[in-house]
Amino acid sequence: MSKLDLNLMTVLEAIYDQGNTSRAAEALFLSQSAVSHALGRLRNIYDDPLFTRQGHSMMPTPTTERIIASVKRGLRELRHSVEAAQHFDPTNHQQIFRLSQRDAMETVLSAPLMMELENTAPLCGVVSVGSSPREVLDQLHQGEVDVCIELLQSLPEQIHHLKLFRERLAVVGRKDHPYFQGQNEEQRLLSWPQVLVTPLQDDMEWVDRALAGRGVRRNVVMRCRSYASALKVLTQTDKLSIMPRGYVAQQLPFLPITMAELPFEVPEVELHMYWHQRHDRDPANRWFRQRVVSALSQIEELTMSSSALAWLQAEDKR
Repeated sequence: MSKLDLNLMTVLEAIYDQGNTSRAAEALFLSQSAVSHALGRLRNIYDDPLFTRQGHSMMPTPTTERIIASVKRGLRELRHSVEAAQHFDPTNHQQIFRLSQRDAMETVLSAPLMMELENTAPLCGVVSVGSSPREVLDQLHQGEVDVCIELLQSLPEQIHHLKLFRERLAVVGRKDHPYFQGQNEEQRLLSWPQVLVTPLQDDMEWVDRALAGRGVRRNVVMRCRSYASALKVLTQTDKLSIMPRGYVAQQLPFLPITMAELPFEVPEVELHMYWHQRHDRDPANRWFRQRVVSALSQIEELTMSSSALAWLQAEDKR
């Protein structure tokens, strides 16, 4: 079996179907000598003539008659596997996709993404997995997730990425909060007790890194892992927080909160979609990435990057 070349099986099938080596060579777009050479190798493998010449025809031996059904079945399954790999029908596909994201992204993306799947792939589902910048590489490299949405970072070339959107940050607090009644000044905000939302432990997020670069810091009195928890704190205390503006805008109709512009410059939040090289050409994973971008593009509070919209348009045309 170690010497078996599956290409030889197509020659065996062609000779059986065509009845002679000349027509088999034409059907396979090979020279007659190549077909004859392949037949010689097959005879050595099976230790049997396989075909005997009768006039201009090649008649199968009993050995060939015994094996030809399984050979044809095997080749048919192999051809079907190639067709299945190249063709993807979401309406009949069944798969659970794993998406790594922070809880704010989960809050805004889950509903439109599920609507995308319900409309196009009713047998598919999504598992949301927590994410942080430190985990992206391991999650993708070890196959724990199919797609990750995270902040821009430098990763190895086998990790592909697409810029999704940039978003400004805002000061957030409860309605009628005294902070919003006074001057929106940098020092006043920095000294006010704040809640920091981060999946990181004992490390700074991008806001605090930007402030540290200027030699200043804010008064963080509480660290939360989820925005939902932080918002609960904000609605019941005089604490403030700095959060992505689009996420807060979605919560305004449901919570007694308000927001204002930051009184100092910090980098905008830049979110990217990441996936591993091994999933790059997989039709199912490619389709799922399209659905993620499509779902995000339907969120009014987000302004998608032109590169993401162009990518989606190009992918949909494939």
